[in-house]
Amino acid sequence: MEKIFEFLKNLNFRKTLAIIGFVILFSMVGFLTISLVKYYYDHFKKDDEVKLYYEFGPNTISYDYDEVAETSDLKEQFISYGISYGVDVSEWQGIIDWEKVKRTGISFAMIRCGFREISGNEIKEDDKFRINIEGATKAGLKVGVYFYGTAKNEKEAQEEAEFTIDLIKDYNITYPVVYDTESFNMGRLKNVSNSSLTDNILTFTETIGLYGYETMVYSYHNAFTYMLDTGKLDGKLIWLAHYTDRTNYKGNYNMWQYTSEGKVDGIKTKVDLNVSYFTYVDDEAKIVPNPRYVKAPTLNFKEVQETVKTKKETAIRTGPTDEIPNRLGTLKRGETLTRTGIHETYSRIIYNGREAYCKTEDLKVSDP
Repeated sequence: MEKIFEFLKNLNFRKTLAIIGFVILFSMVGFLTISLVKYYYDHFKKDDEVKLYYEFGPNTISYDYDEVAETSDLKEQFISYGISYGVDVSEWQGIIDWEKVKRTGISFAMIRCGFREISGNEIKEDDKFRINIEGATKAGLKVGVYFYGTAKNEKEAQEEAEFTIDLIKDYNITYPVVYDTESFNMGRLKNVSNSSLTDNILTFTETIGLYGYETMVYSYHNAFTYMLDTGKLDGKLIWLAHYTDRTNYKGNYNMWQYTSEGKVDGIKTKVDLNVSYFTYVDDEAKIVPNPRYVKAPTLNFKEVQETVKTKKETAIRTGPTDEIPNRLGTLKRGETLTRTGIHETYSRIIYNGREAYCKTEDLKVSDP
């Protein structure tokens, strides 16, 4: 301090004032910058950033959630954008006090109804399914269900779907019916291809859909990114599991399971917590579009009509990009396709009767 005072003593009065003024100005600029950044995130980033809560006590959160007419036929309603918070539970959570859960501000519950183990063939009902769905419904929560599936083929997937329908048919389901797939190339699924697992998902969800239920697919970040043929799931609601404060998943998703370490009043164990980005409304005029929807880029294709062959193994995609999970499948070398559009990066082709895309460098014009 003595050195500082000596320094100031040796300065003339004007220099001292200049230094003080500079310090004040610097502080004001810093304060203004921080205030502007905070204002931006508070007012312009609300839809992109969701505050995550790991502990739910009474009235710890507020949310906008449209109450709709109670009906198990969700197809009579419309999906609209909107954020709400929920839990997913199974027999591992024991006995739950759903009235306490409701009072925390949690608005929906995804309840495991059954499962097929990764070893063996038996399908089982979750021991706490009935008590959970009855308790959650009575407490006024929206309820959906999920089935943990390990179907090896489409026949088994249909069997799992019919088992699920038999369990839920007498309950008022007000959130989606979910196929939970998270076991790859292990146990009874050893050597079952990821493409086959994707087809099994489709069989399950389409069978469930025949009964009038909304369906959804659950898996984790790397599975949706690298394993499943996500392009085949276009139009399906996606429930993403990724335990992080901010997911970097590049595809579309409608619900995010962001932690398995949640603490919620009324649940004695740790529990999975979820953010839902959709709700149901009973009037088409109330639909709010999802501002988070990811679209493939638009390319200017040269219109052509020609037969091409694959020069090597190549991925078929729903859009002209590999920046988002959109693979429909993989073609072997030497397969013949019809090309209808060409760009330097991607070609538009016809695949299984539908418009699709693959990399232009992987194709060559077929000899006449």
